[in-house]
Amino acid sequence: MDTIKNIIKYITEKKIDRAKWGYDMELEVNGLKIKDWIRYWEQAEVNRPKAIISSGYWRRYWKNRTLGWKQSYTDINHPHREVIIEKLKKVGIFRSILEVGCAAGANLYKIKQVYPGADVGGIDWSESAIEEAKKILPKATVLQVGEATDIYISGKGTDMLLSDMCYIYLNKQNFRKAIMEAKRVARMGVIFCEFNETNPLKRLGIKMLTGYNAYDYQKELTRAGFYDIEIQKLTTTDWPGTEKEKGLRCIISART
Repeated sequence: MDTIKNIIKYITEKKIDRAKWGYDMELEVNGLKIKDWIRYWEQAEVNRPKAIISSGYWRRYWKNRTLGWKQSYTDINHPHREVIIEKLKKVGIFRSILEVGCAAGANLYKIKQVYPGADVGGIDWSESAIEEAKKILPKATVLQVGEATDIYISGKGTDMLLSDMCYIYLNKQNFRKAIMEAKRVARMGVIFCEFNETNPLKRLGIKMLTGYNAYDYQKELTRAGFYDIEIQKLTTTDWPGTEKEKGLRCIISART
């Protein structure tokens, strides 16, 4: 354990030779200076080993992150959002949806385009993300900093609950709290876009290699009392650049 900590300390404290990138560091691209883009991506490289040894690391990281929300989390046309919309179409008539881990609001914006009469709202760890979401969703029912494990609304206070790569940051104890909260607040059902893996050894491998958490959603949702559980693997067309994951990302839907 000390060896891992020393490696992480070295990576995070070493001086970065930004000149090696060969760019004008002050040049602005897509709303962010090159030097900030480099800092953003270099920081991402050290997240994974930190997350392996600290169960609370991801929460601290996302709460404190200020860079890149507008640039990286407002792409409403990412293909996997269409899969989410298709799942919603199978739900039937719904009047409200809450997203946990809504980031800068791209999913909610897309949903509002397709369902203009629906009330949309979201919570996220990051105040910076919520401020960006408010810019594109000025009429959202609510957008505020919050926890997936302790959602602010009353029981059955929303028709649908959505998560999109949110539960991968939760350890097992908090994950189970989060899905019980989802069951408590969602009147009709849930749609999760998350890492699904039934093999416990593979789940451990995913954690050690990436710092993210995968869960057996069929087992966990059944345990929590959900029903009509459906799990659909996302293809590389749905989420480009995931060829090596071999179906790890899934859309999970269930009734409450």
